[in-house]
Amino acid sequence: NALRATTQTGLLDAFKNNNHLLDQIQKCLEDYLESKRLLFPRFYFLSNDELLEILSQTRNPLAVQPHLRKCFDAIQKLEFGIAPASDQPGGETHTNDILALLSPEGERVPLTKG
Repeated sequence: NALRATTQTGLLDAFKNNNHLLDQIQKCLEDYLESKRLLFPRFYFLSNDELLEILSQTRNPLAVQPHLRKCFDAIQKLEFGIAPASDQPGGETHTNDILALLSPEGERVPLTKG
């Protein structure tokens, strides 16, 4: 069965074409990520996978938390505001407001609106 499957007419050409298409997709993806890094140079400290994770979750600011240490030496965590309680179960909901920066040493730097 394997011999029959691998000797089909046109299979090699299909694989070559698919590899070419994958190379084009990879190049476009790298160009896109490079454009984001040019806008915010600290993204250069992140791998492509980490940057994609952040960019794919733009509506979830908490998604950036695991990657903060790679972008900023003295910031381990951000403290976000908490939305007013709702009737929905599932715990508290965070807002997009950053209330404080937390350092690896435990120092808390509160932020105020200016």
